[in-house]
Amino acid sequence: MSRETQQYMKYTLSTQAIERIIPSEEAILLCQKISDGKLNANTAVDKIKQKYGLTRG
Repeated sequence: MSRETQQYMKYTLSTQAIERIIPSEEAILLCQKISDGKLNANTAVDKIKQKYGLTRG
């Protein structure tokens, strides 16, 4: 993950912490994979939807 991406992640997580919104470890890992170019954002969303039994539409 690039330094710029790390800064964005820290900013986002800090903002969420202020609002008391805590993303799951899985969500953070998916974001890291997207940032590293190892995962497509649509695939990440599909994985989260599948985990919670949601469908497109």
